[in-house]
Amino acid sequence: MPRTFHPHDKKQNVPSFHELWQPVENVFISMPPLEARGNRPLQMNFEHQLKSLVFFHLEEHTSGRHLLQILEEDDFARKVIAPPEGVKNPPAEQVALGLPL
Repeated sequence: MPRTFHPHDKKQNVPSFHELWQPVENVFISMPPLEARGNRPLQMNFEHQLKSLVFFHLEEHTSGRHLLQILEEDDFARKVIAPPEGVKNPPAEQVALGLPL
């Protein structure tokens, strides 16, 4: 069960994802794009990363691996939070050898 901001309050008023995300949308206009510093391109831009962080804390996931699994399986997470091409982990050999992804 999600925790509230005031744990001693009897009335549970848990904000939805869209309620928490709405103020952030106005700020994204002035933000520069996130750029990769390595050879591998980014799978998620800053907006997708921030949406994932908000979703992670709202749903109280136990680990980042669990969050990645939910981003692949859950309909809401796949449509609203994850990038359109999805989140995939490349094989370790491909990353270690520096092969194109």
